[in-house]
Amino acid sequence: MKYIVRTAVARDIAGLCSVRNNEPLFMSYMEQQEKKEVIVAVAETDDEDRAILGFAVLKLQGKLVPKLSDLYVKEIYRGQGAGSALIRYREERAKELGYSKMFVSVDPIENPKMIKLISEHGYHAISEPYSKHAVYHNEDGSSYDKTYIRMDLKKQLL
Repeated sequence: MKYIVRTAVARDIAGLCSVRNNEPLFMSYMEQQEKKEVIVAVAETDDEDRAILGFAVLKLQGKLVPKLSDLYVKEIYRGQGAGSALIRYREERAKELGYSKMFVSVDPIENPKMIKLISEHGYHAISEPYSKHAVYHNEDGSSYDKTYIRMDLKKQLL
């Protein structure tokens, strides 16, 4: 299958929601992108439909700058190179902005496939797995606590 990777625009929100149904998240990302805090990349089919099959975020603000975030490809399109293309696209944008390193934080227990994928792209662990605690909010306004495992990885870009 042929696809292209590009920076998302506001009119992509419906297509992004077809990948991950979270319109408020994508609206927030578009606002952050306007402020140059993130770059949202989409992979879409290279045909007249231009269906979005995956997305990824490059965070340009925070402790570890820049940071790969939210790589997601629809299950039926996985294993066809779109995830790798989204990683390379974000790395190229980071290099264009003058960054020499890229970071990513992954749950090695719940997402071992991501560890494998980013390792194939030259990312190396810079931390042992550690616990992290967060408060999540449901659509109804209620919240819940969750503890999860993370591992930080880094790649030299230049």
